[in-house]
Amino acid sequence: MVTTVVEVGPVTVRGPGPVPAARAAIAVAGIDDETVLVEDEPVAAADLWAELLDAAGAGADHLTLVCPTWWTADQRRRLAAAATSSGVEVVVMQRIPALNRVVGGVSRMVVEIADELVVISGGEADAVPVVVARHADGDEPDVDPAAIVRAVIAMGGGAGGVIVDAPPDVIAAAGLGAAVAAGLRAAGMDVTSADVGAWRAAPTASAAPVPADAPTRRGRSMMSAAVAVAVAVALILGGLAVAAWHGRTPPMTVLVEGRVGVQIPAGWTVQRVTDGPGSARVQIVSPSDPQVMLHLTQSAVGDGAIADTLQEALAGQPSGVFVDFDRAAVVAGRPVVRYREVRSGREIRWGVLADGPVRIALGCQSPSGAGEVVRPACEAAIRSAHVVR
Repeated sequence: MVTTVVEVGPVTVRGPGPVPAARAAIAVAGIDDETVLVEDEPVAAADLWAELLDAAGAGADHLTLVCPTWWTADQRRRLAAAATSSGVEVVVMQRIPALNRVVGGVSRMVVEIADELVVISGGEADAVPVVVARHADGDEPDVDPAAIVRAVIAMGGGAGGVIVDAPPDVIAAAGLGAAVAAGLRAAGMDVTSADVGAWRAAPTASAAPVPADAPTRRGRSMMSAAVAVAVAVALILGGLAVAAWHGRTPPMTVLVEGRVGVQIPAGWTVQRVTDGPGSARVQIVSPSDPQVMLHLTQSAVGDGAIADTLQEALAGQPSGVFVDFDRAAVVAGRPVVRYREVRSGREIRWGVLADGPVRIALGCQSPSGAGEVVRPACEAAIRSAHVVR
């Protein structure tokens, strides 16, 4: 079967047909939304996607849509539904198998660079990735390329080779991609730069379509059996203390932010906050409720005990905002300084600990009085938080 390949995300939509860049960027940014704003007018997201995919496919009857590896099963189904609404046959692929097809089907590790994160994945679409947060500014790489190289080594060293995927639309991707590729080559690895233009010439007949009866819960696209891989990577990457995942705890992945590695639920969104009240931090947001999230901050350990420093800082804040201070709490088997931050309609339970020279603070946010909804993710994060050495 002859199929037309359309690249969807991480920033734009690209295929053989012309696509308005601004409308494509709006659609990608609103992949989870039912309605988006186009020129200040509300537009049904499904209609916008149908328009863009039809234009990018240049009227083809068979489309293969290639999307970022970290997009969830629900997001991929949205794409498929939008495309099929025009009467075309659709296959949705993640970038890992698409890139590996270009290099002859050899299973290689893939480093995908996006505006807010870098994802390091194994050669299979169901591999649990390592996620490294980035905060690009201008044309300079903003995350240490050596951290990416260490993550690749921790995941198995790229024995079959590594593909570095630095899309041209991603902020500062070219510089970061080149630095990562140089570091991997210096470590003795075979490195290939992604050529998305070659997708159109690569065979796609064996690509599996999105199953109509697949689970609809977002964040479950990664196979539970692969969780052990994430745990193993965490152990190698930073000596993380982790436990087996049971019951309602979702599949996990590894987030590396600055010097800190931590386990987070797969499918949660990583956002960096540098303005507004509070310290610069990373927010990891639940896809099912934007009020449920983890906050991660890090700083150098100063003089004096952490509990004394925190208690002194909190004492200067308005009464009733920071409560339940406990300098000798234990969470997920680890000693932490614990307190609760009370805001309108929400609360954040903070756990603060030190690992060597780094103070790590993890905040577990939920609607007021509903701390149980974030507890599994909170305990997993605190249990695993560790300096990446």
